[in-house]
Amino acid sequence: MSNNLYTAIQNTLNREVKRMVSRPIYFISTVIIMAFTYVFFLTFFNEGQPNKMPIGVVDLDNSSLSRQFTRNLGAMQHSNIVMRLNSHKEAREEMQRGNIYAFVEIKRDFANEAVSNRRPVITFYVNDGYLIAGSLISRDITYMSAATSIGMQQKVLRAKGVEENRIMGIVQPIVLDTHLIGNPWANYGTYLLNVILPGILQLMVLMMTVFPIGVEYKERTSREWLANSNNSFFAALTGKLMPYTIIFTLIGIIGNLLLFKYMHYPLNSSIGWIFLATFMLVVATQAVGVIFIGITPVLRDGVTFAGVFGMLGVTFAGSTFPIEQMPRGTRIFSDFFPIHHYFEIYVNQALNGVGIHYSYIYFISLLSFSVLPIIVFNRLKKVAINQNFPIK
Repeated sequence: MSNNLYTAIQNTLNREVKRMVSRPIYFISTVIIMAFTYVFFLTFFNEGQPNKMPIGVVDLDNSSLSRQFTRNLGAMQHSNIVMRLNSHKEAREEMQRGNIYAFVEIKRDFANEAVSNRRPVITFYVNDGYLIAGSLISRDITYMSAATSIGMQQKVLRAKGVEENRIMGIVQPIVLDTHLIGNPWANYGTYLLNVILPGILQLMVLMMTVFPIGVEYKERTSREWLANSNNSFFAALTGKLMPYTIIFTLIGIIGNLLLFKYMHYPLNSSIGWIFLATFMLVVATQAVGVIFIGITPVLRDGVTFAGVFGMLGVTFAGSTFPIEQMPRGTRIFSDFFPIHHYFEIYVNQALNGVGIHYSYIYFISLLSFSVLPIIVFNRLKKVAINQNFPIK
């Protein structure tokens, strides 16, 4: 790098730092929002998944067997029986009010039918509008129903004189040996936070790429900005974005340390690869932000495009819904989101711990974003000189 170019970048960098210090919005958008995000989500997912969610029981049988079933259900990890209700109507009304997420209805003569092998029915209703709560409670109730059924069969077989070592082979002839790969604790934070936090980081990087450039055009200070860099637009652009690159990279690395060292999320590879992916995510996202403000050098329009793109990033990352199951015409759009390639690196390195060569393609994809500003480079320079776009 020549001394002139280095000096031009240094001058622009110093100018941008002074602008950042002079306005609280810069500090809020770069540090405060991300700090609040980390604190909120890390405390929200501190237990990994919600436990002891309120449910109700309508026990119309009130037998020793039904009471035992109720006690066992209340001891499950995700269920907390907070109401014992007298009718289906009363239970339904409580669930509609939001006081309980589910309720179990045990019919009359439940114990008698169970003892006489007449297959009694346990009915449960779950408010699946709360997706996580509904699925966890449903799993608890289903498991406890199956366990109660097995317990009843064991008692009947013992009463008939069946040998103890044969009983389990009769009531459960096939045993499932299940292994959860990558997230054996079924911790929702493990697969949500590692895309939500980078997703919010991507959104803020987009905003704080579009805003500092767009505000120069809005306030008609773009000529001063360009003159400060010795009329080198490359130096002007590099010096302006460099402080945000450093700040957001450090924030991303701190987030990784919190997740993998403090929260002890699974990390089956070197954390250095995640640090590198974070840095490349920031740079790639800044390149996308330059494209947006280059297409429409109007601050309000650039911020709008950046906001929409950033919000869609979490969806197209492939965490909440598999990319492979999206319509064919939609899948191709996932490659236009830097966070998608970051998430693939996270899955390969942190969760699966595979060789780094399996992630080369995603690192290269992130790197390829950095050349995108070439498309709008001349347009941005002309706008900075001519100032021929509306400021409102």
